[in-house]
Amino acid sequence: MEDGCLPTMSYWYGKVLGIYLKMAKQTQDVWLDIQWYYRRVDLEDEDVDLAACVGEYELVLSDHKSAVDMHCVEAHAKIVRYDEGDLSQPQIPTATLYHRWNNTQVATSCSCNSCDLTFSSPNHLQRYCRSCRRWFNEACIAALGHRMDSSIKVRLPPPYDAIKFDEEFLALLTTPIRRGGHCGVVGNGILVIQVRALMEQAMKLGKLPDGWMDDIQPTVLTSTQESVRRYSCPMCTGMVI
Repeated sequence: MEDGCLPTMSYWYGKVLGIYLKMAKQTQDVWLDIQWYYRRVDLEDEDVDLAACVGEYELVLSDHKSAVDMHCVEAHAKIVRYDEGDLSQPQIPTATLYHRWNNTQVATSCSCNSCDLTFSSPNHLQRYCRSCRRWFNEACIAALGHRMDSSIKVRLPPPYDAIKFDEEFLALLTTPIRRGGHCGVVGNGILVIQVRALMEQAMKLGKLPDGWMDDIQPTVLTSTQESVRRYSCPMCTGMVI
């Protein structure tokens, strides 16, 4: 690279658990107790099956610990914590280090219970059901769900009958919630939280608040322009995802 640094994933990353000072007659040596993160390449070297589900910039916290001289440390690294169960988490920028799993705990999996992709992978598109609140691989949805009409009519609960909603807002109510692949690691799940908050405000005001689109992330709005095939949820009869 032009600045002389190595590519991001060429470094080893670790979590500092403790700092120790070793005194000698003329010197003071500082040692760090490190718990190591594993990159995908490290998991592949150890023949760990989980490697197939790890993203390009993803790190997995291992149980491997060692003491290293502080002079071996290049710099402080920012590693974003990714909670797959938190829909309110904003998108993780590309080429950003992130962590979601450790060596003994793995988060979400495809909810179809029949595919070979045991764990969710940022390399595979997944889709979220607003009703049962589960994630599914899009390939499984296409195989198990029934294809639905792309033009979905929005049905709001009776308390909202007197409120006039903008067409742009109604389109967001049926926008597919997706993550992985070209949708990014986190995807647009935050849309569920944002729309819910706006509907609560509309109930109090009798209309959507002025400038409501300013509260919606631009990355979310682009998803309404994309033509996406719609299917029924394999777990929720008739629920379109």
